[in-house]
Amino acid sequence: MPAVLIIKANVTSYDHWRTAYDASVSFRRENGVSRDEVYCSPEDMTSVLVLEFFETAEAAQSFASNPGLAEAMRSSGVIGAPLITIAQTV
Repeated sequence: MPAVLIIKANVTSYDHWRTAYDASVSFRRENGVSRDEVYCSPEDMTSVLVLEFFETAEAAQSFASNPGLAEAMRSSGVIGAPLITIAQTV
């Protein structure tokens, strides 16, 4: 069943974070992300919500636990631990 990895994070700078996020597209695709969407609060551009879509919940979980993802978040300016949730189509 299709699944979505939902990541809510605070970042030091949206522009810096977005540049890093866009540069990591091959990493996401190589790890099973079929498409993604980014949302931001118009009142607070340092609060981002990312939806990353996978073929299965197992693939989403594997990506969420990938050390490369944690490093990418750190280097892109994510502040603290992001809130990560996996939801599945029912």
